[in-house]
Amino acid sequence: MNIATVLPSQENRLIDFKEVAHLFGDVSERSVRRLIARGDLPQPVRVLSSPRLYYSDVQTYLEQLKNKRTFNRCSIP
Repeated sequence: MNIATVLPSQENRLIDFKEVAHLFGDVSERSVRRLIARGDLPQPVRVLSSPRLYYSDVQTYLEQLKNKRTFNRCSIP
């Protein structure tokens, strides 16, 4: 078995709330929980009772924010 079969790909990787908060520009972990509570981010996966999010879900959310910002800029006369 080689190491590539053991390690998950980047998008399938599970990350903790601290890493998500860092990816969002060092917001608080509480802010990440708020985004989950209001449905902006999906419910976390629990690994040994520790909540984790898929890296791909976080990246999708960031892309949606970026696209929304770009769309809003284009619609302003």
